[in-house]
Amino acid sequence: MPPMLDPLMKPPRPWYKEPWPWILFGLPLISVIVGLAFLSAAIVSDDGMVTDDYYKQGKAINMELRRDQAAAEMGLSAQVLIAQNGRSIRVLTASKVVLPESIELHFSHPSQDDFDLQVTLQRSGNHLYQGVLPTMLALADHWYLQLADKSKKWRLQGTWRPAEGQELELIPPDLSPVEG
Repeated sequence: MPPMLDPLMKPPRPWYKEPWPWILFGLPLISVIVGLAFLSAAIVSDDGMVTDDYYKQGKAINMELRRDQAAAEMGLSAQVLIAQNGRSIRVLTASKVVLPESIELHFSHPSQDDFDLQVTLQRSGNHLYQGVLPTMLALADHWYLQLADKSKKWRLQGTWRPAEGQELELIPPDLSPVEG
């Protein structure tokens, strides 16, 4: 004969109405969902800052330093003026040698190469070059600028912080060895 059930005793609740199974199943499930979201973001996004050939890139640094040295030997310096509209560019240059009719100014975004812009500046006067960027610059705390000739024989580089003003002085770096 089956044991008599106490009429005051409640029947046990089904497992799905208890909180502990949901907590025990929920935490690993949330971890899997977050992991899949991170995996999909890693697959979809482009990591433009990674290179395959570090040796080749290291050798290229020496070529780039020659361009800096050439700018120093030419006595080259420049003042970049960016208009309030963020598109019109003027560059005043100083040099011991005659510069070409057109030069290039490259704006590099600090973290996303999709926002990089380049403008060809045309000579419009003695030591004055002008040009217009194809689009507005994306918002960034700072930009890396590189002024160079089209034949890539010299370059001037600098960092522009829009919050500090609309102009930037570009001078060749000091490439003298450091005494230690």
